[in-house]
Parts: sequence; C-alpha cells; structure tokens
Amino acid sequence: MNIFGQITKKTMLMNKSRTIVTIIGVILATAMVTAVVTLGTSIQKFMYDYSVQTDGNWHVAAKGISQEELRDMKQDKEVKELNVMDEAGYAKLDSQKDNVFNQYLYIQSIDEQTADMMSMKLKEGRLPENENEIILYDTIPINGDEQAKIGDQITLDIGDRMIEGERLLFNAQLEYGYDENGDFYLLESFQPRYTHTYKVVGILEHWGDTQLNGAGTDAFIGKGGSQKTVSNAYLCLKNPKETFNFIQKYEGGSAALIANTGMLKWLGVSGNATAMGMINGLLTILIIIIGVGAVSLIYNAFSISLRERTTQFGLLSSIGATRKQLRRSMWYEAFWVGIIGIPIGILSGLAGIGITLFFIGESLAKWIRGAAAGGIRLATSPGAIFLAASVAAVIIAVSVWIPAARVKRITPIEAIRANKDIKVKSKEVKSPKFIRKIFGLEGMLADKNYRRDRKKYRATVFSLTVSIVLFTSATLFSKYLSKTGAFMLEAPEYEFQYQIIEEETGEEGRKEIQKLLESGEKVTDVVSYGEFSATIALDPQDVSSKAEEILGNIPSLSEYYFGTEEEEAKGEKEKSCTSITGLILPDEEFEKLAKDEGIDAKTYMQKENNKVLYYDFYRHYDNKESRYVKTEMINGKKDDPIKADLLMSFGKLFENDDMATAEQIQDSKKEIVLAHKVQKLPEYFNDWYNPFILLLIPESQKDTIISSIDADLTYSCMIKSSEYQKTYEDLCEKLENGDQNGMVAERLMNLAQQYEQDRGIMIAIRVLSYGFIILISLIAAANVFNTISTNIMIRKREFAMLKSMGMGEKSMRRMMNYECLIYGIRSIFYGVILSVAISFAMNYVVMTGADVAFQHPWGGLCVAVLWVFAVVFATMLYSMSKIKKQNIIEELKKD
Repeated sequence: MNIFGQITKKTMLMNKSRTIVTIIGVILATAMVTAVVTLGTSIQKFMYDYSVQTDGNWHVAAKGISQEELRDMKQDKEVKELNVMDEAGYAKLDSQKDNVFNQYLYIQSIDEQTADMMSMKLKEGRLPENENEIILYDTIPINGDEQAKIGDQITLDIGDRMIEGERLLFNAQLEYGYDENGDFYLLESFQPRYTHTYKVVGILEHWGDTQLNGAGTDAFIGKGGSQKTVSNAYLCLKNPKETFNFIQKYEGGSAALIANTGMLKWLGVSGNATAMGMINGLLTILIIIIGVGAVSLIYNAFSISLRERTTQFGLLSSIGATRKQLRRSMWYEAFWVGIIGIPIGILSGLAGIGITLFFIGESLAKWIRGAAAGGIRLATSPGAIFLAASVAAVIIAVSVWIPAARVKRITPIEAIRANKDIKVKSKEVKSPKFIRKIFGLEGMLADKNYRRDRKKYRATVFSLTVSIVLFTSATLFSKYLSKTGAFMLEAPEYEFQYQIIEEETGEEGRKEIQKLLESGEKVTDVVSYGEFSATIALDPQDVSSKAEEILGNIPSLSEYYFGTEEEEAKGEKEKSCTSITGLILPDEEFEKLAKDEGIDAKTYMQKENNKVLYYDFYRHYDNKESRYVKTEMINGKKDDPIKADLLMSFGKLFENDDMATAEQIQDSKKEIVLAHKVQKLPEYFNDWYNPFILLLIPESQKDTIISSIDADLTYSCMIKSSEYQKTYEDLCEKLENGDQNGMVAERLMNLAQQYEQDRGIMIAIRVLSYGFIILISLIAAANVFNTISTNIMIRKREFAMLKSMGMGEKSMRRMMNYECLIYGIRSIFYGVILSVAISFAMNYVVMTGADVAFQHPWGGLCVAVLWVFAVVFATMLYSMSKIKKQNIIEELKKD
C-alpha cells in the first residue's frame, strides 16, 4: 500500500461516522437492487412453476391441425418439442341428458410425453397404455348414477356431433334451446361411428389445457388404433419469445393456434407490445429513482470527504503530490467503501428477502393458490447477483467521479486556506431585518451562515430534496403499479359470490342464507347487493358516440315509445334504447358511497324521489388504440342531470324476438333523473365485461323501482375470507346440509380460484411496492443523516467560537432549528415541483398501456416531508449532543 493509500485509510478511520454511513449507503443501495431483483425472481419462479402445473409446459397449441400442417411444424427449425393428441370423438352420456354442460365425453388419445407436457395429474391409478384403456374424471356418472372407479368396464358409442347435416368441430359450443315450458333440449344430434369397451385405469385430478368448448368433459385413451378424426398438437419452441411470431407465421390454416399465455407471461413474453412497453417504462423510472437516491447519498459522502480533506490535499500538493495521485486517493476511498459495502449489501438483500419469504411465503402462496404447498421460496441466479453488484459499482463510480474531478481544479493555496467554497461579497451577507425581528439574533446568524457558504447549503438542500422526491416517487410508483394492475387485471377483492333468487327464498330466507355465509370458517366480511337488468330510454344526444360504437346500433323506440304531448309537439318522441344493470345497495353502503362522492344520500332515499346515482365507465381493451381504456357511455359531466325513462326488464321488452307494444312500454315506464355520475364502484362489484350503464339505488327505494318495471331481482352475497380454501370447503359443507330456503352449493362461485393468476399478480405488486417504499425510506433517512451530521461535525470550530462569545445551548438550538427551517422550506419547494413532474412522467408511461388517471403526489409528499423533518431533527439532536461534549479551547486551537 502506497503512502496515499495509508493516508486515505487513516482519514477514513478518523472520520468513522461518515465512513460508516457511506458504507451503509452502499449496503442499502446494493441491498435494494438485490432485493428487488431477487423478490421479482422468486415470485416469477413460483408463478412460472405454478403456471406449468396448472396450464402445462407448452408454448403453442394447434387445435384441429391437418396432417400437412403437422408435418410442416415437425420440420420447423424453431420447434424444440412437439406432442400430438388425436381426437377419437364424442361419447353421448345419457346420465347427463338434463345437464347443459356435460352432455358428452370428449375422448382423445395421449401418451406419457404428452401427459407430462400437459402437466396431467391423476388422483389415483395410471396413464392408459393402449386404445382399450381410459382415464377420466370421477365427477361425471358413467354407469347410471354411479361414478367411475378404477377397474370398471365401460362401453361407449363414439361418434360426432351434427347439426343440419354438418359435423360440428371440436371448438363448437353446445347447440341447445328451451321450449315454451322452459325445458332444456338439444338442437344438435349425435351420430355414432363405432362402439368400444374401455377399462378405467386412472382417475383424473387435473390437466393443463384449457377446454375450448362447453359440450363435454375430457377423457383420454392410450395411443393406438386408427379411429381418429382430428389432431391437436402442443409445441415447445426453442425461443419462447418467438411464440407470437410463430403463431402469426401459421395463421390462416385449418388449425386454431393458441398461446399458453398463463405460462408465457412469467417468461416475459406477451402478445401485447404496448403493455410490455408500459411495464418497461415503469421499470426504467424505478431504476432511475433507485440510482438517483443511491448516487445522491454516496456522492454526498464523497463530496463531504473532499471538503474535509481539502486542506490535507493542499498540504500534500505543496510537498509534491500530483493531482493524479490526489484523485487516485479519492478512488482508493471509493474502492474500500465498495469492497466492504457491495458484498454485505448483496448478502443483506438476499437475507432480507429470504427472511421475508420465510414468514410470508406460505401466506402469499395461500392467497395466490388457495394452498400453501411449498410456498414461495427464495430464488436467485448468478446473473441477478452480478447485475446487483454491477449497478452498485456504477453508482459508486458515478458518485466519486465528480468530487474526484474537482480535485484537479483546486490550487494548493486555496486548498490550504479552505476558502474556495466561501466567497463573500458585502451585499450577500446582509440579512433581511424581519428575520431578526421574528427569529432573533440566532435566526440572523443562521441566515448569514446560509448566505456566506451557499455551496455547502445547496448540497444539504439537494440532499433533502432528493430524499423527499425518493419517498414520494416510491409511493407514486406503488400507486401507479396498483392502479394499472387493478385496471388491466380481473382481480376481485372478495373471494366468493353466492347468488340468491329472492322469488325462491323470500326476504327472510335470504337473510338466513346470509347469516349462514357469515358463519363460515375464516370469513371476515359478507356484503350483499341486489341486481336486475332492464332497459333505459335516452335522448340520442345523451348517448356517447363511443357507446354506439361498442354496443352497435342502439335500437330506437321511435315506433313504440310515445312521450308526453309536449314532447310529441316538439318532435321529441324518439328515444334511444339500451340495456342497464341496476344495483340495489344496502342503505348503509349507499350512504358510504354517496359520502365518498361528496353528496347528500338522503336526497336519493326519499320514497317519492326519482333521482338516481349512476356509473357509466366501461373498462375494456381497445384494439384500435392497442391499450386498456375506460369509455364513458353517456355524454355529460358528473353533476349534469339527465332525464331518462326506465322501462321494463330487457328480456321482457324483446321477448320472443317481438318488441313490446307501445301500451306495455308506457305502462312500465318510470321517469328518472340520472343525477350524479359516480367515479368508482364499491370494491365488491367487478365492472369488467359490463358495457352497460349501472344504476345505483338504495334498498329503501327497491320496491318502488322493481314493481314499476316488472324486473326480476337476484341477490349476490360477496364473501371475503382470510384463507379461501378452508372457507370454500366449510361453506360447501354447510350449504349441502341446508335443507331449506333454496340453499344450493352450486351457486357458490369461487372467484379467488377463477382469478387466482390475476390475484397473484396483484399481491406480488403490493409486496414489491411496500418493500420498495421501506427500502427507499431507509436510503432517504441515511442520506439525510449523513448530510446533516457531517455538515454539523465540520463546523465544530465555528460552534466553539460562538460558545466562547457567550452563546448558550438554548440559543444554539434556536439557530440550528432555523437552519433546519431554511433547508426544509427550500427542499419542500423543489420537492413538490419534481414530484409533480415525476407523476406526470409515470402517468405518461402508464397511459400508453392503460387509461389510468393522473395520481396526485400530495399524500406521499406529506408523509415524505414529515419523515424527512423527523430524521433532520433527530440527526440535529444527535450531532448537537456530540458538539456539546467538545472542549472549546481544543477546537479553537485546531487549524
């Protein structure tokens, strides 16, 4: 080690507080990058494995592929593996003749390689080895009312589904209708081709494909024989990122090409380039925020180090040290900080995420999967660790580069005097008179200190501003990520939905069922709301052009609808008709919604009232714009009242393809006023796939509305659970044992299971966001502590001089409090401007993929200001306690 390395090492040891805080900054920066990368890798690995288990390990499925296309795909250089399932045909199930969705068995041939690719799982038994063996689900009765068991011999007629002489393809929905008595009947016919007897050798639990039709339940036989009609191929590509290009390449043939999107999205493959651009844009902003925070912290430390060592560098220069050697001294300090901080930071990041997943990994798995099998485990890679180390090294290099470059501009005389940063002009040290009047002598001294050494104070203000912006940006990032996820994904907040038809149960029966649902194991909340469909007649100018585009040609009631004499005289009798969905909310829920909108709920709850709240935003993917959008169905602002006519239920209006008569329409008409457009719905209602206007009506108004338009009302009980799998099993058991009030277990919809992929993504987003906010907060705190404490410690001699002139501890604290006020006000000013700018930047990026509103930074900004001020004053107290112990004579004697 040369002399400059020894001097640098001793200087670092003499300034332990600054050195330790600098190393902590490197550790935090490295730990944050490591934690973000590792958490993302761990969740990605878990979700990928889970998707493979549920959806299968394939990239492209070619359904109904011809032999020629199959040969071309087998020879394609992009294909890594290809397995084929041949369709044997359909088998009619007489035991299911009254079941709309399980009329047939859909029989395909399979081998071990294909079963493995499809992640097929058996409850018991084995895979079929030849065309005489079969595996199937045990939920469908095969022999009469008995469910299939291993060893059973079943004889099936295998054939085709036909309609009007044409064979229905594999992806055709079941063709059925209802007679005038409401009884179900098939429009299609079944044409047997041959009869075969199979031996049941296995019972299916799960397989990874997504069935494309509602006509039958899957069953599989072994390979062999020649009785096949259609082939379904499943492919793995050498490069998964080429999946959508591969599909495009073979489009237009006989095969229906499908991507395994459930699995591919966890490999970073998406067919939506706009969404990927949005995600990449947000990640870029995230990396910039992390980089700026870390650079500002570590740069501050090296800048202060240079300030402390300026005199030292002047003395070394005066005895022959070159500027290159002095700069190398700064780089030597950076080397030691990095060599200590980066490995500890990587280990800290891995340990932090490892501990976090140890405690919450199984809970996350339960929320995502409904079971804790294995949970989410720590997963990383050499590439991820190398990335974290590289980012940390770049941050250190950028942080030390500017202070090191300043060394060559310092002359020996300036360095020895240490006066380069302090340039005093007579008018600059004048302090406004009002400062002394308000804050006294101490305030005036603090103001003069700021004016005489602005570079130092600018560094402090910059540091505090960055800390405020860091925290605010972290909260903004979390909000935009959550809002975008909630907008694009179907992730209901409630785990279950139970539907009740009030005509069957009566109001008392409905309440009893709700009590039973509330008693379920792990149930935390149950909310019910009513729902009906009807028709609304609006003036054409009130219907938005986008609504007409989405709903097609909205039918006009001009031939049937006759308004008042005044309307007819003015030629205003023509009305546009569209469907609506009415939501009947409990009065307390309606009042809560109204309060959130800033309106008086009582106005809407009076019996003779004809005003209603409405929601007309429709979330959907717009192919033209290639992004997720929110369309308003009605023209007008949220407080513009719109007159409308609420008519009979939609089905009755157009019953049997005949429109209701003018008299029927007039009899059912209820004049209402769409008085206030609400901006959001209760969290238990999911508005996806609802391109209709939603009317929000309090329960106290229910009878008036329903009776006037003759609508059928159904109730939905939304159930929230802390552990949905246990709740589902418990409620199913209770509902099956219920022998009154129309309790039917089949009406319990497991929303958590239906949308588990989307719920998993939302949970991952939240965990990532909260972890990011915590780590950013620590970096901001370290940044503030390092800046304030070091600046105060540098001024030991100044404080000693003030004490020698008679300034007491109380006056010293007042002076420092005023300095904090100067820092804070300026930091807040710049922080607000930058935070708003960053929110606009994030909104611009997000709007490329989803129609998410601009998020104001005020909440995060207020918390950030309070947090930074708390750290500033805590640091000030700590530093001043150190100053208090100093010896005045010793400090004044120091040069």
